[in-house]
Amino acid sequence: MTVSVTFNADLKKARGEPILAAIYARYSSHSQTEQSIEGQLAAAHAYAESHGYTVVHEYCDRAQTGRNDNRDAFQQMLSDTDKHQFDVIITWKVDRIGRNREDIAFNKHRCKKNGIRIEYVAENLPDSAESVILESVLEGMAEYYSLQLSTNIRRGQLESARKLQCIGGTRPLGYDVDRETKRFIINPQTAPIVKQIFEKYAEGSTETEIIAWLNEQGIRTTKKKPFSKSSLATLLHNEKYIGVYVYKDIVRVEDGVPAIVDKELFNKVQELMKVNRRAPSHTWTHQDYILTDKLFCGKCGSPMVGESGFSHTGAKHSYYSCVGHRKKKICDKRPVRQDWIEGKVLEATRDLLADDELLDFIADKTYAYYLSVNGNAEQKTVLENELASVNISIDRLISAIEAGAFNDRIKTRLDDLNAQKAQITASIAEMELASGFRLTRDHIAFFLRAFRDADISDRACQKRLVQTFVNAVFVYDDKIKIVYNYTSDSNTVTLDTVENLNVADGSGFVHSAGCSTTVRSVELGCIGSRFALRISLKDDR
Repeated sequence: MTVSVTFNADLKKARGEPILAAIYARYSSHSQTEQSIEGQLAAAHAYAESHGYTVVHEYCDRAQTGRNDNRDAFQQMLSDTDKHQFDVIITWKVDRIGRNREDIAFNKHRCKKNGIRIEYVAENLPDSAESVILESVLEGMAEYYSLQLSTNIRRGQLESARKLQCIGGTRPLGYDVDRETKRFIINPQTAPIVKQIFEKYAEGSTETEIIAWLNEQGIRTTKKKPFSKSSLATLLHNEKYIGVYVYKDIVRVEDGVPAIVDKELFNKVQELMKVNRRAPSHTWTHQDYILTDKLFCGKCGSPMVGESGFSHTGAKHSYYSCVGHRKKKICDKRPVRQDWIEGKVLEATRDLLADDELLDFIADKTYAYYLSVNGNAEQKTVLENELASVNISIDRLISAIEAGAFNDRIKTRLDDLNAQKAQITASIAEMELASGFRLTRDHIAFFLRAFRDADISDRACQKRLVQTFVNAVFVYDDKIKIVYNYTSDSNTVTLDTVENLNVADGSGFVHSAGCSTTVRSVELGCIGSRFALRISLKDDR
């Protein structure tokens, strides 16, 4: 059974049909303008034309942060992927999709599931296994930039908070902001409405009744939207209405804001809300199962998907179940516990990354791939070699001058060499500027080794490990086979292929893994140009 994903664009290309593309562009509100959007769109259209794509739609988010994916146009685009309205998404760089690796991974999975491929104008990342690692590095760089930017922004916000000024965000209903002092002032039209809301709740009106009353009166939130349970709860919890200015957990000033509601009424509402609150049922999302799209049944090759249920004691348990067993009834594979299988994969991956020789091998392969997909790499190497040769010649002339040999000919030659050096240096600088940030092998090696010190108990770290390195995991009754990325072939390995696992020591980076009380043996083997682990298990499930 084949479990690899075929993109719509590849199918259409094979059939000679036109490939439809959508363009996504975004700029944040910091040091970027409308021209940033127009530049991204122009570059994307040129990219589409050069690849023979037909652009059918543009999605643009203006003055929107990349720290999360809560953006109107972005969410609409994701929704449209479910409708298969286009085959390819074209965007400027990885950081246009987002700067949070968890959101990026989840959204890319949604597009991949619908057969939609994401292509980057300024970052040449074909769909290959080295590009998986390389893209993780670039995503990490984007997140680092975002964190640095956030640090600078927070510093300015903290200074404004200490002055009790409005620092942006949603302005609470009932307040305006003084243009000169930038502090909150009471809005005489909407402040009485806020007080009525608190009074109604304190008198016994339900949230549903208050929401209906507000919407019937045509009263809207400060975002000009009808009231909902969420927006009403936010209003009723807001301490600004009793005069408390709060900025995160850093600044808290009593009487820092003009009060609209007295403290006695506010406190009564808070107590009533505690009484009326019902514990929300915990929802389990696709993101809770980190092996989704990578875990397969060792008996029939079907995907294994996450599901949860309750025991007779009310405790919640989560499993991965074989689709062939659950839906098609063609397999007798039992479900496996989520914590058990994820733990085995994470431990094996962490132990494998402790091998210095293996990490050097992956870093070399990834860097070589990075150079191969950046067209000016060879030209830059030629220029760097020429620069080195010029520097040697300059050093020799300087040595001759220091020894007392100086004449017009030497001076002319030295001037020519300095001019040549300046020209080569400028050419290299222009090349680096044109290609954007340049990765080095050390960047990639540092990224890989950082996983050793990462907290494997942290969920975000676990997801990064799996998304970056794991190609496929096959679960049998007595063993697990884990296939890892390190070559240019990124298609998911199938059951038929993994059955031909050749356990051998000839891979060049043999890893010796110690066996725990639940593992009989760990063997490293080769599957074509990939490497894999075969873990023989004791029955501890």
